[in-house]
Amino acid sequence: MFHEWICLYYLLLLYSANALLLSSVSAAFTIPSAHDVNQHKTYASRDDIELLQINNLPLLDRRACLSSISSVGIMSTATSVSAKETDLLSTLRTIPTHDNNNLQLDELKDTIPITITLPLELSSGGTLSVRVIFTSDKSLEVYKAIVDTGSPYLVLPSSNDDNNKPEGILEQLMDIASANDDSSLLLSQSKYSPTEEVYGAVTGNINWKLGKFSFRDDRLQIADSSSTAIVGVLDDALTNEATGGGAYEPLALLGLIRNNNPNRIPRFPEARPTFLDQECIISDDASDDNTNKQYRIKSFSLDGRPSRELTLSTQSLIPTTTSSIMELVDLRTVGDFVDHYAVLVESITFDDVSITSQSLQAFTKGRVERPIVAVFDSGLTGCLLIRNFADVIEQYMTSKGDARVCDEFTSVSLSLTQKSKDKQTKGKRITTCNIKSSVEEDPRLFYVQPIDLDWFNSIEYSPYIVVLGQTFLTQGTLTIDIDERVATFIT
Repeated sequence: MFHEWICLYYLLLLYSANALLLSSVSAAFTIPSAHDVNQHKTYASRDDIELLQINNLPLLDRRACLSSISSVGIMSTATSVSAKETDLLSTLRTIPTHDNNNLQLDELKDTIPITITLPLELSSGGTLSVRVIFTSDKSLEVYKAIVDTGSPYLVLPSSNDDNNKPEGILEQLMDIASANDDSSLLLSQSKYSPTEEVYGAVTGNINWKLGKFSFRDDRLQIADSSSTAIVGVLDDALTNEATGGGAYEPLALLGLIRNNNPNRIPRFPEARPTFLDQECIISDDASDDNTNKQYRIKSFSLDGRPSRELTLSTQSLIPTTTSSIMELVDLRTVGDFVDHYAVLVESITFDDVSITSQSLQAFTKGRVERPIVAVFDSGLTGCLLIRNFADVIEQYMTSKGDARVCDEFTSVSLSLTQKSKDKQTKGKRITTCNIKSSVEEDPRLFYVQPIDLDWFNSIEYSPYIVVLGQTFLTQGTLTIDIDERVATFIT
């Protein structure tokens, strides 16, 4: 059915494009280059969306996409913990014994992974997006979805009609059904009731629907036999916060956090299936019964440099020849609702002031050393500091004779903790992954701001969080091995 729609699309382009499609449609699927949004790189296309074109729109203000990072919970007052809980670093390094894994998928027996690479487009607030195609029996609509390593769900911008058809579509092919014909609707009711969620610092509601969607590579599929998956529809408040306000075009979010917290936390709503928990990669070759085997997505790579590509894989994308890796710490052990991709920070420098967790412990005379942890968030423009971290940083700098607030910082540089993979030095800590940005180097995207995040069970017994957005990530390739819990960032 889907390919019949594509054939019809080609005919419509030839005979009635002006009547049915937006004026920005052209005959090539193109990607803006890194240096000039008006320059384009053309990709060889598959037949599913070969003629869909990137809207050549001006970038939003650098603060427009303040934060898509997801607390996915209801704001509450943090609770206290037992005084005996003093080794926070060991807690964060605890290897989880189980993760939510709702998919019963095949295990890839050979060592050759199946990988899928999708081209990315420059979108609002300097974020990167991928095309998602939603279909029903009589409709086809295309969204630009921000690729977001800071949230877990596939969510669409707000809808304000009675037919569950979200606004913010990039292009609508056609709808030959009447308005009250359910077969024309892209989304249908799911078993999940609406929830109150937090994106950034904004609380709003998400309606959970069932939808059919696909991507430009048809090996990337919904694993459910019904070919439908759980999709969230944001209300207006969350649409504005999470997708840059939709000044030019409301965007969807494609969350790449795969795992929720398997331990139910009362202050959070019941977890919904994540995008990666419902998606799979199918094999190229059919099995004996003419069905393709489905494999779990275990690793992804996000290239923010000029090539701008998202790669998904059934096996690790971190080469075995890589000499050092960053171990992911598990923030769920101290109350986080989802498994944010987080690594330890050896030191962080704001302008000319270098700070470590040890120096902050000495300054605050704290009984617990609170590690500094960086969270990778490709749905964010700049740099965010969890409120209690921002407060202690400002106090620390004031004690050094610098009374500026975080908003006034002009540069941030970090040394991220890595460990060697070499046999002779395996497990030893090294600090060779350095990442930085500044208003001078990146005036369009760089900023530093505090944010209130309700992630942890205790304010005292929690790490200091710095969230790294596109002002850092556009400098290289972030690779996450979800199963092995390791990461690399290569500039």
